[in-house]
Amino acid sequence: MPQNQNQTPASWTTRLLDGLRRFGERRALREMLALRSDRLLADIGFNRSDLATDIEAAVASLQIRRQTERRVLRELAGYNDRELRDLGISRFDIRRIAREHAQQAVEARRAEIRDRAKAA
Repeated sequence: MPQNQNQTPASWTTRLLDGLRRFGERRALREMLALRSDRLLADIGFNRSDLATDIEAAVASLQIRRQTERRVLRELAGYNDRELRDLGISRFDIRRIAREHAQQAVEARRAEIRDRAKAA
């Protein structure tokens, strides 16, 4: 597999593993939901006819969460203690901040999808 200059071996392997993980998540979710009744699916906000689309949306939100959390962790971990202190953050808070930021990104994406669905 040819690599461009901006891509390290770790980045393409990470993307490959993420892709495999997403594939497994989709498959497991499809199998689990296929066994449920239409009434139960409706109770949890799914519709059997839109199941594939809903699963893709759920997996996409997991992907957004992971990507955002990794990006924030990487960025904040790059600061030294003095820079973190200037921002009002302790090194202990980095993981919590990354999780909160990832949750906000997922909620924003869901709102965007809902708005697009209403417009259609």
